[in-house]
Amino acid sequence: MLIGHALSRFRLREFNRNVRLFFAFGTSINAGMALFSLLYNLYLLRLSYQEDFIGQVASMAPLASGLLALPTGILSDRFGRKPFLIASGLLLAISQLGLCLTTSSGALLAFSFVGGVAMAFVWVNHVPFLSDNAHPARRAEALAIWSALQIIVRMLLSLVGGFMPGVMGYFLGLSTEVPEPFRYALFFGAACSLIAVVPLLYASGQTHRERAPAPTRRRPEHAEARKSPDETEPMASPWRVFAAITALSGTRGFSMGLTYPFFNVFFEAELGVGPAAIGAIFFLSQLAGLPATFAAPTLVRRFGPTLTILPSRIMGGSALGIMGAFISLPLAIPMFLLVRIGEAIDNPSDQHFSTQVLPRRFWARIQGLRVCGFQLLSFLGSLIGGTLILDYGYGAVFGLACASRIASGLIMAAFFGLRPARSLAGER
Repeated sequence: MLIGHALSRFRLREFNRNVRLFFAFGTSINAGMALFSLLYNLYLLRLSYQEDFIGQVASMAPLASGLLALPTGILSDRFGRKPFLIASGLLLAISQLGLCLTTSSGALLAFSFVGGVAMAFVWVNHVPFLSDNAHPARRAEALAIWSALQIIVRMLLSLVGGFMPGVMGYFLGLSTEVPEPFRYALFFGAACSLIAVVPLLYASGQTHRERAPAPTRRRPEHAEARKSPDETEPMASPWRVFAAITALSGTRGFSMGLTYPFFNVFFEAELGVGPAAIGAIFFLSQLAGLPATFAAPTLVRRFGPTLTILPSRIMGGSALGIMGAFISLPLAIPMFLLVRIGEAIDNPSDQHFSTQVLPRRFWARIQGLRVCGFQLLSFLGSLIGGTLILDYGYGAVFGLACASRIASGLIMAAFFGLRPARSLAGER
């Protein structure tokens, strides 16, 4: 009831068919990703792999996404978003099935790379697709709903998914200390990724904007100041903006790579928490982040993008540092919730900001650079993180992630200012 009431604020039925179909795609594909995010590293532990190899497997997906993000953005500008989004569901399902059906290290790395190709297609195209099809006045809402759907689906799948290995083990007559119950639970995630393709088959390949809200009378001298990035001319030299966006995305991605692949391993191996309890913790973290996601558009309108994103990154980074400094379950849980709340504010705010700094014809390109910077540094973080954990423990990794997350917000503040006076898309 609470979730339904919250989503009703965004008037889902008033979005056009393409936008609604994309939300259906997002629901299914995020369900598949949520199960793998929760259970797959725990499955690798039961195959007797340690954090160093888990980091290598986790690093392959962002490596592929980073390498393909920019060419994907350029090609999607030319050929449209729909073919890449359909391919993402197919490739992700193939990757996830392969990760479940093989146990050799080389094959696991290869299938993880294929999954990263799929995710490049999603991460590069989801913002341009929604921005193409939603009216500019409701673009921030559409992006906030996308982020909210990720949280809601992952929240529910975390709660249910934590119990799935136990249920599978019961029917198979096996303990959850062996890999098979996890493998069968993960098959369900692969099926969700494949089903995600279906709604997109009914989406139009053409851009369909909603009708604009009823026009209001405006003074002519204010018309230019009120233009959206769609209506303004491009900056003479956008590469400074490209470089700044890539840098702030890269430092944030490095922080994510150091931590996100290892949270479930941290709770089980370091704090002794079982799969069902880990699912409950992940559920609580997503639940805590849900109100923040809905509040993000309002915060951006009230305070501007920098004063929304910078505090969220300082809060999330500080929480990571505390988690690493004090290895304690009673402290780790609330700090993990704060990390998720910061991300819940950060994601939609950052995505919307990328459509404001440059005109529409640069959207897929800037999104490609954002994803490229984020994913390549995330690859590096995951690769380094697993080795650092074995050599120096979680304190070193979470501390480094803290510094990188806060640095990302400071880069944004230094380049764009605390309260930008106008959209950079309107600069000459």
